[in-house]
Amino acid sequence: MISIDNVKCTACGICGTVCPRHILETFEEKDEKYTRVSREREGLCMLCGHCTAVCPSDAIRVEGLDFDAFKPVRPLEITEDSLLTLMEQRRSVRRYKDKPVPRDTLNRIIEASHRAPTGTGRPSTGVIVIDKPETLEALSKLLHELYRGLEKALGNPIASFFIKRRVGNKIFRTLQDFVMPGMRWYLRWKKEGRGDEILRDCKALILFHSPILEPMGENNCVISAFHAIFMAEVLGVGTCFNDLVPPACSRSPEIRKLLGLPKDREVYSSLTLGFAKYKYRKVIPRRLAEFRYLN
Repeated sequence: MISIDNVKCTACGICGTVCPRHILETFEEKDEKYTRVSREREGLCMLCGHCTAVCPSDAIRVEGLDFDAFKPVRPLEITEDSLLTLMEQRRSVRRYKDKPVPRDTLNRIIEASHRAPTGTGRPSTGVIVIDKPETLEALSKLLHELYRGLEKALGNPIASFFIKRRVGNKIFRTLQDFVMPGMRWYLRWKKEGRGDEILRDCKALILFHSPILEPMGENNCVISAFHAIFMAEVLGVGTCFNDLVPPACSRSPEIRKLLGLPKDREVYSSLTLGFAKYKYRKVIPRRLAEFRYLN
């Protein structure tokens, strides 16, 4: 429920303009302006907080949002060049030092994730951080078992047919043409004791999960993860997106049990973390495949 302090409100109308669903309305009657909450649309509030954040007279409160937690906007100290440099120089790190990432550092990285925007306004993204070596090893074992079973199933024409029907042609082609060619080597190297190429012998793993029925759940997780990787870069921690982990976490009952993942949630994004074992000395050029204005 949205409430307006009519003593403070100046009826400037900005709140209704920025509201995604125009829940606040400003009217003028008998040379007097006033702002009110639309009773027809009040139930559409997404708890985005924009009305409270934009109000110049602090007249708006939204039930479910702590007004005292709204902090004043501060001038940015970062320049466009320094931001672009951060984005340009950040690399995917897959080889880590044998050194744990302190929890104070991990907590700071998650602070950045807390600040990620959400598609619906309400908080729905959950985060699981695994930094205990024995838990990472237990997860690694389950991941290798799952992909070993998948390799066997894809080699069976009948099983392969039903997998394709279940996951769809796009995911099936990704498994066949991209995931499994490398995975066969990963499984072999793990068996030979040459290392863990799924979790990359990381020192910490962050999993981002969301309710299955959340409209923007997957996007929210990915955006939250991107906030984390840039904070990690600033703190000197290497990160790498790992798309092998989320589907396994969501589909394996054993992994779900290990994670304590509720039935109504799935993991949509994951990051491996650790202090980089090797230092990159050059920036790798990256460009979009296409850029154009539509006239």
